[in-house]
Amino acid sequence: MTTQTIPTAHAVASHPARALTGAGLAVLLVAYLPVNMTFGSVNLLEPAITDDLGVTVSGGQLVLSAYTTAFAATLVVAGRLGDRFGRRRLLAIGVGAFGVASVLAALAPNLVTLVALRAVLGIAAGLFTPQVLSIIQSTAPEKLRALGVTLFAAISGIATVTGQLLAGAVAQAAGDHWGWRLVQILTGTIGAVALLALRTVPESRSTAPLALDLRGAALLGAGLLLVVVPLTLGTSAGGPAPVLAMLAAGGAVLAVFVRSQRAAERRDELPVVPPSVLRTPAVRQGLIMTLLFFTGYGAFLYEFSALCQGAFGVDAWGAVVLLLGFGAAFVVTALALPAVERRTGRWTMTGAAIGQAAVLLGLAFIVNGADGGSPSALQPLLIVLGVTQALMYGPVLRTVLSRTPTWAAGVAGGLFTTLQQLGLGLGVALLGGVFHAVATATAGGPAAGLPHGFAVAVTVQAALALAFAFLAARIAPAGAA
Repeated sequence: MTTQTIPTAHAVASHPARALTGAGLAVLLVAYLPVNMTFGSVNLLEPAITDDLGVTVSGGQLVLSAYTTAFAATLVVAGRLGDRFGRRRLLAIGVGAFGVASVLAALAPNLVTLVALRAVLGIAAGLFTPQVLSIIQSTAPEKLRALGVTLFAAISGIATVTGQLLAGAVAQAAGDHWGWRLVQILTGTIGAVALLALRTVPESRSTAPLALDLRGAALLGAGLLLVVVPLTLGTSAGGPAPVLAMLAAGGAVLAVFVRSQRAAERRDELPVVPPSVLRTPAVRQGLIMTLLFFTGYGAFLYEFSALCQGAFGVDAWGAVVLLLGFGAAFVVTALALPAVERRTGRWTMTGAAIGQAAVLLGLAFIVNGADGGSPSALQPLLIVLGVTQALMYGPVLRTVLSRTPTWAAGVAGGLFTTLQQLGLGLGVALLGGVFHAVATATAGGPAAGLPHGFAVAVTVQAALALAFAFLAARIAPAGAA
């Protein structure tokens, strides 16, 4: 068997025919917008989807998890596909497939069809997302590259808020049946616009592309699927026996995946998840923190939307308005992050995570109060929550990338994005499940129990934030022994 030595940064350098321009950067960012817009919009419109298709809450959660799980599983090999076959080519294929799948999803007549098409959307998004950052890093001049990376990070929050604004406005105008379907079409159309101007983006590929660990990628994808699906469906899958069987099978597949990664590295190959990269304490802790952060983030967006529409009596647009302060605070803080970090240094993440835990407990106390809380009373805490989210997100990404060996920078970036999507899916599946289970078990029925379910779920999220803070405090400063 031919082996492949782990490459140096020079060995995987790209040589584009031309440099990326400002116009090309704009096209890349527009192409990337639908990735987070679709999560934000469907998260908000999940109640309308379940009502329209006549399915249970767990079915609606599966619509969300199908996208994020397929996205996470595809990301692990998509970067290497772009290195080998051309990044702009993979970008075009992924964006085109995303647009077609969006239109087909809008026409879905039932849950099974919609879940399948949402998985296709996740695969398409996973295919082109790594190409955006790779093209910026490999073809942009130095100043434009720095701007591109900054905008790429900021666009995640902007796109989520934009997706929710679009979803709320369209749902209010078109109603529950057509609202969520039109949002799917509009989200896919944005990517199609980018395709029309793709000539402004230079083609690039690696001069020494890494081997594709297809077996490892298949094992990881199958393992994630076998874990996330039963957690999402819960006992609605036919009782505890099928759930436990799928979880056991998922655990076994993931165990085989871990062994395959160790064996591949012993053969001097570069597997999907190189164990040697994870041996760096700061990288390992940073990736765990990434999973904790996005599990809480995905769960909060899902739970708050359901709380607003089920307990506060507002429609989808009203729920968006209530989150505007949160979203604006996130974006503004993300842009001001360098100035903040100059003052707070390595304690930025730790302090922000502790602050987030306090805010979440405050939200739980207010919502679970005697009067069930009120939307206006939540606004100050939601704004502070947006600030803490931004102060955790940027630094943890930089921690993972800056402590990773140069040859594995792309691998670490892929792992970060994979855990981001996996965390979003797990947040909806696990904590969203806790939210609905507690609400259903509360006297008075699910609607009356939503505030209590929200309080319990965000209390668990506060514990995740404290775990994040503990790990952040243990990360040694850069350059420390």
